[in-house]
Amino acid sequence: MDGTLDIQRISNRRSTAEHYQVRYEDAIGESFVGGMSRDELHDLLYHKLGLNLSDEDLDRHMDRLIADGRVIFPEIEVKPDELAGAGLRYLPVEG
Repeated sequence: MDGTLDIQRISNRRSTAEHYQVRYEDAIGESFVGGMSRDELHDLLYHKLGLNLSDEDLDRHMDRLIADGRVIFPEIEVKPDELAGAGLRYLPVEG
């Protein structure tokens, strides 16, 4: 399933507990969403999702997320069972 993975920090930048919203949306509008801590997000990106990215690429994306508060992975392929298994909730297409 090809789609876009959009990750955004939703906690205050000065907060001691960082929290992120994760949303994956495919080409037809089906999506998976969830919230997680920084440690859970790291585990998601590096271990739970079969992203076709090197650790160095993931490190750069994580650095940008920490600095900017948002990172988008366009046109990536993720299996629905990986998303559901990582605790993200399925949202069907509306309408």
